[in-house]
This record gives sequence, C-alpha cells and structure tokens, in this order.
Amino acid sequence: MPGPVVGLALLLLTLVLKPSVLGAIKPTAQTLLQHLSLLFVPAGVGVMLHLQRLGNEALAIGVALVVSTLVGLASAALTMAWLMKRTNRSQP
Repeated sequence: MPGPVVGLALLLLTLVLKPSVLGAIKPTAQTLLQHLSLLFVPAGVGVMLHLQRLGNEALAIGVALVVSTLVGLASAALTMAWLMKRTNRSQP
C-alpha cells in the first residue's frame, strides 16, 4: 500500500478519534490547498515526456480505462445489492 494512502488513513483515523487535532493541522492544510496545483506539475511533465508513447498505446490505455471503470462499477453495484439484502434480512 502506498505511503500517502497509509498516511491519509492514519490522519482520518486520528481526526475521527481526536477531533481537537483539526485546529493544529488546519494552517498546514490550508497552505497545501492553496498550492495544490503545484502537485500536478510532475504528472504533467511525465505526460509530456511520454506523449509519443501514450499516443502509440492510446487504444490499450482507453480499453483498460473503460474496462476497469466498468469492473469497478459492477463490483460496487454487486456489493451494494448484497449489503441491501443482508440489511433487509436482519430487520424484523
């Protein structure tokens, strides 16, 4: 699991368990949000650097995006249907 994901999960857990921490991190969060666009610069440089490769593999990338989106939607829908059946079964 990537470090930033673990960090965000720990931050969420901390904020849920101890909301008073919000005041301490608010100034830092606001500063990061003001400069959020700078965090996209490396991704933009990567896209420009590999633009030819992206063009050559556009079909494969497009198919992968569409299929992964459909699989994600289907799994979310099936999970929701399963949870709804389970919840209705446990109610009197």
